[in-house]
Amino acid sequence: MSTNSTPEPATQGRGGLCCCLLFTALPIVWLLTAQFLPEQVAWFPFWLAAAVWNGTDGQGGISHLLG
Repeated sequence: MSTNSTPEPATQGRGGLCCCLLFTALPIVWLLTAQFLPEQVAWFPFWLAAAVWNGTDGQGGISHLLG
């Protein structure tokens, strides 16, 4: 047992690379597989972006935050 009471720092491992890799890989995988998916599934990311921007009723969403 050491006489130093200072705790040892934890090892860092990957350091958050996994999170960034996931957000990078998902669009690439979608682009590669979209040609094999049904039309409704292939257009889902565009619908999701439009729903976030305009809201589901076309009046809400985040677009009103910009003016």
